[in-house]
Amino acid sequence: MTELSKYEFSKRENAVFYIVLTAAGIIVSYLIYRNIMFAVVMIPFAKKIKGFVTDYIIKSRKRRYMAEFKDFLFMTSTAIGAGRSMKDAISESIPSLRNIYGKRSILAGDLSKAYERMETGGENDISVLRDLAEASELEDVIDFVTVYSICKTTGASLITALGKAAGVIIEKMSIDREIEELVRRKESEGLIIFAMPAVIILFLNLTAPDYIAPLYETAAGRIIMTSVLAANIGIYAMIQRITNVEI
Repeated sequence: MTELSKYEFSKRENAVFYIVLTAAGIIVSYLIYRNIMFAVVMIPFAKKIKGFVTDYIIKSRKRRYMAEFKDFLFMTSTAIGAGRSMKDAISESIPSLRNIYGKRSILAGDLSKAYERMETGGENDISVLRDLAEASELEDVIDFVTVYSICKTTGASLITALGKAAGVIIEKMSIDREIEELVRRKESEGLIIFAMPAVIILFLNLTAPDYIAPLYETAAGRIIMTSVLAANIGIYAMIQRITNVEI
């Protein structure tokens, strides 16, 4: 099962990351100092920057996983309401998820493994679903599996309980999605503010290079440009703190 809270870069992704980081370092170095040699300053921060990228990828994977899980809830509730077992519901949902989200669907891959364990290995559906929920570490997935296991072990009405549970979880996910969209809009606005100093410097370099030349040719100018760069990094950190809302 996929552990969503962990992500390892492939060799290709590592190569792309360091190529992009090097290019970004050269661009920033030339823009701020008109000297690409200052790009080496990026080297000590490579691990930290890679950590930021990894966190972004993990958050994106979790968002995509929850979107897939929302559709899976609809499919499962419908299938179980029609009298099918959980194993059959999982089997029927896999091709549907792949049709919607493509072959790279994370949940479809995990459900394929779950179905194989139940079909070939003869494992109990509850234990397999618990492994899936624990690997995801997502509250909504864990809640759904908990409701299913309680109904299965106590003999409660599976159709009614799962239908209500799915409805509550889907409603909660819809609210979460609205909050995420609001946060993303505010983050986009913040990134525009973050990008403005670089845009202004680039504009002045293109339209009035003589006017901005003292910032590159004097010690005071280099101090000012370094201060601009440090302030910009501080702005980005502040944007991340403001928009980092736990849902």
